[in-house]
Amino acid sequence: MQTDPIPDMSCVPYRRKSWYFFLTLPFDLIMLMIGIYLWAFSPFLSLGMLVFFGMMCWFQAYCCVYQDCPYIGGFCPAVIGIMPASWLESFNQSVTFAMMGWVGLILLPLFWLAKLGLGYVLGYVALHAVYTLIFGMTVCPVCAIRNTCPGGKFHQMFQR
Repeated sequence: MQTDPIPDMSCVPYRRKSWYFFLTLPFDLIMLMIGIYLWAFSPFLSLGMLVFFGMMCWFQAYCCVYQDCPYIGGFCPAVIGIMPASWLESFNQSVTFAMMGWVGLILLPLFWLAKLGLGYVLGYVALHAVYTLIFGMTVCPVCAIRNTCPGGKFHQMFQR
């Protein structure tokens, strides 16, 4: 019988806050600029970006509660700056919906970025890939819930 991994309390409080903000704030600023750009085509496109971001926050929040995350109520080194919001029904389902929100954030603006040129599309997708890789290799290894969070598991695949 396998027990659920417990958070690594030696990672609380999170030590790499400066790095986290250095990595996340510019990324979020670019996401905001893309949301503003999409507004020029339709406010609903920008709303779609907000819905996908909210979807990530909402469903990740359950995961935080499920994992007894020690960051709840304080600073949280969450990917793309999402923070806990509420409880939902199932961990795996919530992870799936949170990931769908992130994929939605990636896919939604592609058509309109293509109007600017293929380089913008490739750059945007590459930005997500590079951000995810750097985040997974530098933030996740020292996070208290790295043994249960998809990001921590992602890092552990490469660590082996």
